[in-house]
Amino acid sequence: MVKSIVVVGGGAAGWITAGLLAAKYIRGAEASVSVTLVESENIGIIGVGEGTWPTMVDTLRKMGIEEVEFIRNCDATFKQASKFRRWTTGEEDDSYYHPFSLPQGFEEVSLAAEWRDNHRGTPFATAVGLQADLCDRKCAPKQVSSPEYASVENHGYHLDAGKFTKFLTAHCRGKLGVKHILADVVSVNTAENGDILSLTTQQGDEITGDLFIDCSGSAGLLIDKHYQVPFLSQKDVLFIDSALAVQVPYEHPDAEIESATLSTAQTAGWIWDIGLSSRRGVGHVFSSRHISDAEATEQLKDYLRPDVPDVEVLSFRKLSFQPGYRAKFWVNNCVAVGMSAGFIEPLEASALVMVELAANTISQHLPASRAAMDVVAKKYNETFLFRWQRVIDFLKLHYVLSRRRDSAFWRDNQKAESIPESLQDLLTLWRHQSPSNNGFLSPYDLFPAASYQYILYGMGFRTHPNPLESMPHLTAAARTQMDKVKERKVKVLPRLPGNRELINGLCRPAAAVELNLVKTTSGSWRRVAPDDVDQMANHYPLFFRRDSVTAQFECIALVGLAQDETLIEAPEIPVTGGEGETSGITLSPQEETLLEPVKLDIAFSDKSTLLITGLHVVNREKLSGLSARNRRRRTALFQTMQASLQHVSALIEMRNRQLMS
Repeated sequence: MVKSIVVVGGGAAGWITAGLLAAKYIRGAEASVSVTLVESENIGIIGVGEGTWPTMVDTLRKMGIEEVEFIRNCDATFKQASKFRRWTTGEEDDSYYHPFSLPQGFEEVSLAAEWRDNHRGTPFATAVGLQADLCDRKCAPKQVSSPEYASVENHGYHLDAGKFTKFLTAHCRGKLGVKHILADVVSVNTAENGDILSLTTQQGDEITGDLFIDCSGSAGLLIDKHYQVPFLSQKDVLFIDSALAVQVPYEHPDAEIESATLSTAQTAGWIWDIGLSSRRGVGHVFSSRHISDAEATEQLKDYLRPDVPDVEVLSFRKLSFQPGYRAKFWVNNCVAVGMSAGFIEPLEASALVMVELAANTISQHLPASRAAMDVVAKKYNETFLFRWQRVIDFLKLHYVLSRRRDSAFWRDNQKAESIPESLQDLLTLWRHQSPSNNGFLSPYDLFPAASYQYILYGMGFRTHPNPLESMPHLTAAARTQMDKVKERKVKVLPRLPGNRELINGLCRPAAAVELNLVKTTSGSWRRVAPDDVDQMANHYPLFFRRDSVTAQFECIALVGLAQDETLIEAPEIPVTGGEGETSGITLSPQEETLLEPVKLDIAFSDKSTLLITGLHVVNREKLSGLSARNRRRRTALFQTMQASLQHVSALIEMRNRQLMS
């Protein structure tokens, strides 16, 4: 049985993998599996993948991450689609959407034939669903009051990759029990059967494990440098191998935020534009065989000039990569995940979803024994070879359907020798029948039939009329769904805020609340009788409070952190007395001089704050000023009250639990 998992390499790939495994298998003292992540302090992360699929919702949820906490810490915004501009003809008005939500009623009937026959004047994505309209209006997929992760349309995220990695690191270490080692791996120690026994670090430590996951990026410390698994280049299919990335500010802090990743085609590649809460992430990916770095940089500057001042002072980060994937991903007791497994251009944001799929597959099929591992590895390799091939087919489809012929890059993408046979077969099929949710394609296909419809019909592909798709009952069902699209646009669109408005609402700290225990008769405190002090101090923090009627100080127990709130329940709580009662402990004028006011300034997990005033405690330095007899009489009381203050943290913890539930 696999009892010890070692993840080599951090970044988003390493921490997502470690987090998903730890969330499933580590359960405090009863943990069945240990998860260790080792990474070098000397190697930075690539950190350009700032777009996710809707799959990230489930990933974050599985790891026990609150959506609002994630959004606040990672400058995240809601992504609902990809918008492709100038991909089909290259003209300024050339654009279409690939939304995250399926066409209306897609599980029941395909709307492709009805759109082709009766709605072709309307863009496909706009005709069959709500999400294109949301993106046009830069609307959010939910309201501020919506439950966590809930939305009216499918959503993923745009995020700051560097902040996301730091956030995952803290969460996995602090809440999921992942052991974190900062060290440089210098050698791999193996058994006779080729399995990895342990890793030796430059610092002289040895890290043992049963399963090793290579998340070391393009370095491929285990899958490449140790096992030397061949890399299958796809440069003859997908030509893009270079990127220029830059971070740019918004024109003003309240600038609208795009609800889609913008992808604008260029002469030898395309420019991505991603809107975060605090900035934009922009980059130009291109084929170094078709354009120089200088030309690519100038095209990126031209894109930025209309709304970014002083583009000449911007710092552009250059990245180079080899598009392709490994011949195998799981060898012996080692699995490659992330860039060590493969990497292609970021069109359709497939990088992070491949990490999520890999981590979930490993988690779901963790081998029960070493003998079972070889069987799991075989199936894993077959599955992920198929998935990589499907990703490449889907990305190539965007280039094949283009009618641009204005540069060698676009002309070369049309050549038959650059188009995989599997994609050519599908194009032949789709000329005669629309992609449909009929199970014809493998269930492991990353992209559903709806995604192919969005790309095909967004780019003007023609499917010949098919009588089987236009039978009367199907036509009637399709028209019913089209009517529902119109109804939803009337009902839903006006109710959704803008993306910026939603993010501001989620990130805005709740208004500070003050609870003055002198001015209020709040049920959040109880008067303490002399005989009850010891028992009450076992459960509650005890303070002194000045009665607003008698002006005398009395001992009280704090039982809640809001008006009339009781967070800590115990059977011995007496009934709260009214103002002016003196049945509790009171102090003499001399003893009152020992008191000093205190304020409880509390910040909760949802960023809301509370200030409790009207409380007093004894200044122990002044205690020596009491007469010896009074000091002896009161020392036990004051010490007991001082010790009881530890229960303040218990009240705060209980409130935070309420906020999380």
